[in-house]
Amino acid sequence: MARYLIFGMIVILAVVHQDFWWRADHRTLVLGFLPVSLAYHIGVSIAACILWGMACRCCWPRDLEVADGDAAGSAPHGGKH
Repeated sequence: MARYLIFGMIVILAVVHQDFWWRADHRTLVLGFLPVSLAYHIGVSIAACILWGMACRCCWPRDLEVADGDAAGSAPHGGKH
């Protein structure tokens, strides 16, 4: 279930990343110095970082995590690959 939710959030983030509504606004400043379009992209970038962390935590296959010591001992023929 979490995978579908995160996939949906990725699609939504990809859609809102296209900020055609802020491109024509050159006068609005956030915090008095930051153009609104740049501030919007900063917010989208932070949201993408959080979403990537959620995707790694919730959707990463747990059976792929192998410790270095286990990888050498589990191969056939005495650990040679």
